[in-house]
Amino acid sequence: MITTIALLYFLVPLCAGAVMRTWRPGAQWSRLLLSFGGAFLLGIAVMHMLPDLYADGGPGIGIWLLGGFVMQVLLEFFSRGIEHGHQHLPAGRTLPAMTLLSLCLHAFVEAVPFADPGVALDLPFVAGVLLHKVPMALALAAVIDRADTPAHLAWSYLFLFAISAPIGIGVGLLLADDAAQGLLPALALAIGMLLHISTTIIFESAPEHRFHGQRFLAVLAGVALALIALH
Repeated sequence: MITTIALLYFLVPLCAGAVMRTWRPGAQWSRLLLSFGGAFLLGIAVMHMLPDLYADGGPGIGIWLLGGFVMQVLLEFFSRGIEHGHQHLPAGRTLPAMTLLSLCLHAFVEAVPFADPGVALDLPFVAGVLLHKVPMALALAAVIDRADTPAHLAWSYLFLFAISAPIGIGVGLLLADDAAQGLLPALALAIGMLLHISTTIIFESAPEHRFHGQRFLAVLAGVALALIALH
């Protein structure tokens, strides 16, 4: 199952990037998918992952959770918010190396705990991370396209991003002597990062505090699916 997860985490962002480069879906579609995936991921984290995390790790695991949250704040300083769909790079400007590095580091860190067979078999959590990767890859591909990046470099950037998660899983397999406990801090780091991203997505679904009916329905649909997935 771990091998299957690694393959999915490689292929899904690569395919999403290919879709953006070939079909160029509209920004509204991407924002709705982002809102839906963020709400689903938040629902899974709050109702399922956090209770189990504290049950297994005790109160001390909270420091790792906060560490992941703060780590994501720092990473987004360099990634410019691509993790939650932002495409702030001006047209024609080359993709900064630190932006790509921060995205790859994010994908690497969040993948490490999937070396634990129990986490790899947690299908709602796996699905939540996959849903988060799709708009992330779409935004990265859009930024690369806006920069008029040569095709061979564009695919190289997408490949580096896609391969980061399987590398993270591989490192997790090497580091974990006791997978259930040895990877618990890594799981807390990943959940902290994902909590930051998912809550930011929810807040940004109504920019300037304006009500947006379609995005609100996408958020409701994401939460509803999380409830269904956990029952």
